[in-house]
Amino acid sequence: MSNPEPVPDPIDEALALPDAAAFENPVEALDRILEIVEAYPPIQGPHAGADEVLRRKLAHAFWRRRIIPGLVEAIPAASRSQRGDLVKALGALSTRIPKPLLDSLADSVDPGAYAKLLASQGVRAKGAGTGAPAAGPQLEIKISANRSSSWSFEKWSQIEEFSNYQFEEDGVRYRGVLLRPGDVLLSNCNPDGNGIYTTLGDPKAYTSHSALFAILSAGGRRFPAAIETFEKGVRPVPLNVFLSPRFAAYTEVYRHVGLTTGHTERVNEAALTMIREVKGYNFDTCDSSRDYVSCTAVPRFALEDAGLNPGTTKSFIADPGIRRNLIELEYEFFDFSSPIDFVLSDEYQCAGWIDNNQVDKLVTRELVEVAFRNLFSRREINAKRFPAAYRINRWGIGHMRRRTVLGRVISAVEGFDEVTLPKGPDALLALIKPAEQQIGRAIKKVHPTVQGHLEALSRLDLERVRSDDRIRSEIDTHLIVPWLE
Repeated sequence: MSNPEPVPDPIDEALALPDAAAFENPVEALDRILEIVEAYPPIQGPHAGADEVLRRKLAHAFWRRRIIPGLVEAIPAASRSQRGDLVKALGALSTRIPKPLLDSLADSVDPGAYAKLLASQGVRAKGAGTGAPAAGPQLEIKISANRSSSWSFEKWSQIEEFSNYQFEEDGVRYRGVLLRPGDVLLSNCNPDGNGIYTTLGDPKAYTSHSALFAILSAGGRRFPAAIETFEKGVRPVPLNVFLSPRFAAYTEVYRHVGLTTGHTERVNEAALTMIREVKGYNFDTCDSSRDYVSCTAVPRFALEDAGLNPGTTKSFIADPGIRRNLIELEYEFFDFSSPIDFVLSDEYQCAGWIDNNQVDKLVTRELVEVAFRNLFSRREINAKRFPAAYRINRWGIGHMRRRTVLGRVISAVEGFDEVTLPKGPDALLALIKPAEQQIGRAIKKVHPTVQGHLEALSRLDLERVRSDDRIRSEIDTHLIVPWLE
């Protein structure tokens, strides 16, 4: 009896079909394109390897970027019905289309279809007015992931535009994705160096941050928001801001398999409770405390309060060298809750993605962060070579903890006090921001080389990019961490 032929994997086939030029005719290949797109979300679950998840996600993001120009260029010469199909394919990619390409379609696509395509990009068609909510708010405010901001919920909820969404079922449809209260947002946030903490865990996460989607009420209006930790606790960020190209390069939406409309109000109430009651950030990601929480604890606690089993954490810090150096920083929380846990759990399913077409940034961060992880694993900390910012931070933290007169002055300037300072070892707290800045500088220096390298590729093989001599040389040159010897 002969063995059955293996079933082709659409994702692996996608790697061999890197851009529209690989198709004899984009119009004829529409069904194939849509098949590849629809096969993307199931790259998850307890049997998926984290490295394989990362490889495929980056390869698929690169493929989506490369195929967009060919689809756009095929539209003017296509028949009217074919144009509609091509626009549908562009929308299905859930990837931001560069503005020049998007603008070029204005005169060749049916106005209604064009308005829908714009809406899937978070852009309102000219003349549509606020009565056309599918595009979401057309206003952005300055909030960065994890960092403090003057934009409290009390402040931004005064702006009616932030309630202007297409509400559907118990959630909203935005950027082509239906989001429901309780959904977990896994995000590659845009501050370079932001992933330094999660990169030390096993398995390594491919996103550095997680948040909870909820709908908050104020002044008789509903405000869709991402509920996230930041350096002083938990806060809501307007959904359109959290998903914007400035805030995040890429975000995936994961939904608990047991989530129903019956959980909606309990999730929203749990979100409000955390916003009001959480005092600060927690470096112990598996701590059961509700006073100080990590980013992954926000969706876990909200789903638990809504009556759902949030699943178990699957990550930990296993590498002996990493453990040794973390102990030097007084950190011994080796059970580790990471964003990758949601991906590898059978309690969650991918419900969509919002790709801001920044795969070059994603790849650069991955390469530099892994290089830092390797240094942190192989070398040993020399505290005498910590940057001056570490010593200043450690000194200031000590005064704030002790509530000295000088500490109260520092609190007034920095916005922290003995209550809102993160829960965790002061040595790590003092080093984390200077270290993020060092990694961030390396990412910015290496990015042009990686970007140029990717532009010459027709498909993305992460390991080949990682082994490129020029890229490795750039990383070695710019990833300067003097305190690791």
